[in-house]
Amino acid sequence: MMNRRFFALSLCACLLLAGCGAPGAAAGSAPESAPPQQEETLSAPYAVDFRLTSGHHTAGIDFPAGVYDLEAIQWCGTVTSSNDAISLDMGTPEYNTDGQSHYEQAAEGVDLPSGTVLSLSGGVTLRLTCPDADPAPLMPREQDITEDVKLTPGKYTAGADFPAGVYDFTALNGVGNVESSNMHDGGICDVMGTTWRIAEGFGFCNQKYENISLPEGTALNISGVDLLLTPSE
Repeated sequence: MMNRRFFALSLCACLLLAGCGAPGAAAGSAPESAPPQQEETLSAPYAVDFRLTSGHHTAGIDFPAGVYDLEAIQWCGTVTSSNDAISLDMGTPEYNTDGQSHYEQAAEGVDLPSGTVLSLSGGVTLRLTCPDADPAPLMPREQDITEDVKLTPGKYTAGADFPAGVYDFTALNGVGNVESSNMHDGGICDVMGTTWRIAEGFGFCNQKYENISLPEGTALNISGVDLLLTPSE
């Protein structure tokens, strides 16, 4: 999804996804500044400044490759990368309670070369900055699916109940668990919803997850929430 959005951002873009610390906020809000689109003729590294939240984001597709400083600016969660450059619980200071320092607010010098997947879960919003990002044009995500899919609570199989592919998940109504059989390989296992159900044990629920991979045969279990699946770009 960030391929289209990131070009709208260009040099110093800001993305803010919904469901992180402020339920109902729009996922992928307008950038703080909107320089011209990245051109194929761009040959020199350039500075980028943007936001990411829950999902799997690929360097070279969703954002430029580079060495990044990461800062948690809302909520808390887990941040990992497919090249093991980072595996950290990150969050803002208020989530370190009782004298514990479970969540780190910042991580510096995280190397995210092209093809590396940066995964965020739990609702943390990160600010990513890089003074000299790779100027190579972002590549499109290769997939043929074009239609949205609406799913109610139930058990589904990618390729049988809906087309296999990479989707953005948006909660439409309710709150509950969303789990795919490939949860450790580009899938999802989290609480999604449109409201905070603190009285029922949910202190936070994501309204949106980006770039969830659901290959042929992947099982998807949904409880308590209606979802819209939109093909990721």
